[in-house]
Amino acid sequence: MTKVQRISDLQHTFSFFNSSENFDLFYDRFLETDLGKIYRSIPWINLVKDFDLKESNKGTKNIFSPSGKIALMFLKHYAACSDKKLLEQLNGNINYQFFL
Repeated sequence: MTKVQRISDLQHTFSFFNSSENFDLFYDRFLETDLGKIYRSIPWINLVKDFDLKESNKGTKNIFSPSGKIALMFLKHYAACSDKKLLEQLNGNINYQFFL
């Protein structure tokens, strides 16, 4: 079973450019893709309310927000792959990360 793990505390980062400039460039490029257009067209706040999803205060901290959990369902269908394959792709695909 593959799990998404939060490893930011253990990871070193190397930045060759200003991170906020890179983020804006990559995010703008993401919004121009088909996946970005789908992302903009989905009413995330309404879906979270309709499914009555909330942040959990008990147990371990969730990696994904309520809208991120819904986005995973969309992304799995969009990518047409298994849970394991989706997690593998999620770790290396910046567009999938923006979608979540």
